[in-house]
Amino acid sequence: MSLMSVLLTISVVSCGGSVATSAPSATSTQGSWQVILTVKAATGLFGITGVALDRQGNLYLAEFDDDRIYKYSTSGKLLAQWGEHGSGPGQLWSPDKLAFDAQGNLYVTEVGSQSSGGNSRIQKFSPTGMPLAQWGTFGSAPGQFNTPVGIAVDQQGDIYVADVGNHRIQKLSSLGQPLTQWGTPGSGPGQFNVPYDLALDASGNVYVSEPGPLGPGNDRIQKFSPTGVPLAQWGGPGAGPGQFRNPTGLTVDSKGDVFVVDSSNNRIEELSSAGKYMAQWKGPEMPETDPINGRVTGFTFTSKVAVDDHGTMYVSLGNQVVKLVS
Repeated sequence: MSLMSVLLTISVVSCGGSVATSAPSATSTQGSWQVILTVKAATGLFGITGVALDRQGNLYLAEFDDDRIYKYSTSGKLLAQWGEHGSGPGQLWSPDKLAFDAQGNLYVTEVGSQSSGGNSRIQKFSPTGMPLAQWGTFGSAPGQFNTPVGIAVDQQGDIYVADVGNHRIQKLSSLGQPLTQWGTPGSGPGQFNVPYDLALDASGNVYVSEPGPLGPGNDRIQKFSPTGVPLAQWGGPGAGPGQFRNPTGLTVDSKGDVFVVDSSNNRIEELSSAGKYMAQWKGPEMPETDPINGRVTGFTFTSKVAVDDHGTMYVSLGNQVVKLVS
């Protein structure tokens, strides 16, 4: 079974597909989750896998199941949408994570593998959805991908991609040219089990989440310099403060704090830029029981977190987006 197939299988069993309900946060942090938008009827298996905020505070969403990008206001008003299934410019095949560059252009990863098909590429769109460029095919050579998931763009326009199936991070120029890559399979510094999502801080340092979808994994966050030098690693398997069970979606806010979807613990954890545990919020609970974890389901393997300049947190949950309110 391909790695992509395993990831999708885990996403299926951890996503009940029903409407999320607001639930209290962890006792250490006040707040509750409010549903602010629903993209469509809950018929898809994976839902919203990508969430990103533009400079105007609008939400851009990647909907994995219907191969579309949606733009919403944070009050839940639909502003625009584009995409359809396919491999041509502007078409999408399993869009996953999103990132903006300094000019407001949107970058989208399209999951794909040799066995399951798909585009295995990056697409670049204008803020209004006009296709501008596309890079990558399936493979392991520089500039090729095997299940690209996490993506981020630095202030110089360089693009960082979590190339999951190749156990590496790739760095491309603003024109899509391969610049460098790092990572090999393993659990040491600079090695990866599953490099799933990534984010950048203001200095260009790269943070990478490592879940363990095939069994015991690294369950950690790694921090790298912009050139791939390992700087730190935090976490490890568990449910205590600063530990993780399948850390997946992550983001870095304007202060440099790191927010992580600790999916199998159904919570969001906040760490400082030095890896110090700061806070956690329990996720909303849904009525179905997750057969993997034996608990009421909440945040899933494909949930993605975004934080605005005011510290407001938005998280995808199936086909909905929930907002943390005090």
